[in-house]
Amino acid sequence: PLSGLRNAIGAQAVDAATGDWMRLNNAVMAFDRGHPLLREFIAEFAATFDGSKWGHNGPYLVSRVTRRMPELDVTVLPPRAFYPVDWNKIGGLFMAPKDRKEEKWVQAKVDNIRGGSFGIHLWNRESRGIEMEEGSVIRRLISAGCLFCNSSVVA
Repeated sequence: PLSGLRNAIGAQAVDAATGDWMRLNNAVMAFDRGHPLLREFIAEFAATFDGSKWGHNGPYLVSRVTRRMPELDVTVLPPRAFYPVDWNKIGGLFMAPKDRKEEKWVQAKVDNIRGGSFGIHLWNRESRGIEMEEGSVIRRLISAGCLFCNSSVVA
């Protein structure tokens, strides 16, 4: 599915009232080689790098550069494309359902992600220490879609 994307970047956040993007994210980008926006990202990175501010060199960089250059041919995909779960809620995707209500929620979330997302950003800073539980959204997605998984990851 990613091979069909051309000069595209995903929105991390959109304005609920207007639907306009508020913040982009650089976790997934698909651009033609030499696209002017990529050159601008690199120039901005070199000119304004600041390692002390989270996001300054990533999501905020691609957002400010893209906002400055609206004339360029870029497709901004909705958050659902790569960021179907906010960073502060990612932990819930690793938890096994504990009852029937949670089981329905897990299955609905799996169906929603499979039906409308190219992938899912796991927000490493938030998820790296979380154990993936049997029956969780993440376990189900990996079990169904992982091409090169070792059996210790998906039993």
